[in-house]
Amino acid sequence: MLKMVEFSCYHLKTRKTYLLLLCLYIITIPFQKIIWLPIVNSKIQIPEIIFVILILLFIPKLTWANWKIIKMTALDKAIILWFLIGIINLIIHFNVTTFLELSGQFYLFCLYFLIQFIFFNSQAKEIELFLAKAFITQLALIIITLFIGLTLLTQDINIGVFQIFYSYPYFGDLYRLKVLTNEPVMLVSILSIPFWIITAIINGKIKTNSINKRALILLIIIIGLMLLGTYGKSLPFILAILILYFNTLVKNKKIIFVSLFASFLIISSILLTHIMVTQKPFREKEVYGLAIPFLKIDNYYLYKSWYFVQKDNALKEFIEHPYFGCGGGNLLNVINLKYKKMEETISRPAYDPLSTYTGILAEYGISGFLTLLFLMFTIYKEVVRLPDSNGLKWIFICSFSYFMLEAISTDIQNFRHLWILLGFFGVTVRSQQYPGNS
Repeated sequence: MLKMVEFSCYHLKTRKTYLLLLCLYIITIPFQKIIWLPIVNSKIQIPEIIFVILILLFIPKLTWANWKIIKMTALDKAIILWFLIGIINLIIHFNVTTFLELSGQFYLFCLYFLIQFIFFNSQAKEIELFLAKAFITQLALIIITLFIGLTLLTQDINIGVFQIFYSYPYFGDLYRLKVLTNEPVMLVSILSIPFWIITAIINGKIKTNSINKRALILLIIIIGLMLLGTYGKSLPFILAILILYFNTLVKNKKIIFVSLFASFLIISSILLTHIMVTQKPFREKEVYGLAIPFLKIDNYYLYKSWYFVQKDNALKEFIEHPYFGCGGGNLLNVINLKYKKMEETISRPAYDPLSTYTGILAEYGISGFLTLLFLMFTIYKEVVRLPDSNGLKWIFICSFSYFMLEAISTDIQNFRHLWILLGFFGVTVRSQQYPGNS
C-alpha cells in the first residue's frame, strides 16, 4: 500500500479484524436482494455496511505521507485515471444520476486501495491462500443457500433462487438459477472466480493442504451444474477459456484445432446473443428483441436481440456526443426520453447499457473509452509480467479474460467481485515490483 499509513498502529489483532471483515465482505457479495432503499434501490447491501466499518477502522491509521517516496504501479495510475475521467464527466454533465454513478466508482476505487492496505507487506503465499479460502467459503455459502431454497420450494416457499423467463431465446419458458443475486448472469460472473481458483488448486498452481482434492472436484462439478442451471449466455466463454487454459499446459503439443474450437465457441455465443434465429415469421408477443425480422434465410428468420438494439442506441448516442458522452449512468434516461417523443417505446425497447464498451462510449465518449482501453491494456501487460511461479497468475488471466468477454454483453464496470479481484491483482503486482516496500 502507498505509504499513507502509520503501520506502527497496524498490529496483529487489528490486522485479523481487517481480514475477517474483508472475508465477510467477499462471502456476502452474492446476496443482492436483502436490503431495499429509496433512490439507490438495491445498490446498498451487506457488503456496503461492512465496507463502511472497514473505512471507519482505516481512517485513524491514515496520516500525511511523504509524497516524494510514494511508489505507484502502472495499474494504480490506470485506475486513478479511470476515476479522474469520472470526475471530469460529472463536472461536464452535473446531475443526480451521474453523481450517483461517480459515487459508486469512488466506493470501488477506495475498495481497491483498501485491499492493498490490508495486505501490506504480505507474502505471496498468504495472499493466495486468503483469496482461495474466501471465495471457496463464498461458494459454500451459495451452495447452502441453494439447498435451503430448493428445500423450501418443496414446501411451496419461494425465496427467489430461480427466476422465470418467458419465451427465452432458443429455450422457451424456463426457470433460470440465480440464487439470491440480481439475475442469472450475475451468478455466472460470481461463480466464475471460485471456478478458476479451484481449477488452479486442482492443477497444483496453488498449493493448500487444508482442502481435500476430492472435495474440490465435487465443488467443480457442483459449480458446473449451477452454471448450466443459469442458461447463461456467457457459459461458452468459460468453456473456451478452460479449453485454452489446459491447452497451454500440454507442452509442445498445442493443437491448433483446440484454439479454433475455443474461438468458435466465443464467436458463436456473441452472434447468437445479438441475433436470434427462429422459424417464426413474427414475434409480436415475445420479448428479448424486435418483433420484425431483418433477414430471412430459407425457412429461418433473423431478429435483432435487445443486446443488438441497445448497442445501436449507444452508438447513436456516441455519435451525437463523441467527446464526453451523455453523462455516466444517463444512457437509459436519454433513450427513454427520445422514445417518449417518438412514441417508439414498444418497437424499440430501452434497457440498461448491456455492454461495458458501447455503454462507456455513449456515457463517457471517446475520452472514457480510450481510458477503458488503457486500463485493459495495463491489466493485460501486468498480468503477463507476473512470474509463472505465482499461483495467482493463471487465476488472473482466466478471470480477466472472462470479464473482458462478458463485458461485450454486460455492464461489468461496477461489479463488486471484479473490483475485489482487481484489488488482489494490485497487491500482487505491487509485491512483485516493490518487494518489501508494498
